[in-house]
Amino acid sequence: MDQTDAQQRAKWVERWKDSGLTAKEFAAEAGLTASALYNWSSQLSAAKRKAARGSENADQPIRSEKACRAETRSAMPTPHFVELPVAAVSQAPIMLEVLFGNVCVRVPSGFDEVTLTRVVLVLRAAR
Repeated sequence: MDQTDAQQRAKWVERWKDSGLTAKEFAAEAGLTASALYNWSSQLSAAKRKAARGSENADQPIRSEKACRAETRSAMPTPHFVELPVAAVSQAPIMLEVLFGNVCVRVPSGFDEVTLTRVVLVLRAAR
């Protein structure tokens, strides 16, 4: 599309938006299609956004992809090790072992006496 076509399309879109009519209504009056108006409007918006981005970055030099990657890497903090305190490692709980023939019952500290008594009675009865 040449510059004249782009300017003409921009005028059509501007007149449509100023008219207050829907795209379908304006297109019918102007001998156009609503889809063409929508398409032109979308293209103009995209071109304006691109131009705005270009003007924001106009003072910045164009850099290669390789230079951008190197810049990103240099901006990253250098990794380093950090010593973290370790909670005191608890030793295995003190256990009591009760042997009944070939049966070994390990009883941890803080055991329930009633339960241990029941286990001993069952083992004694099983002998």
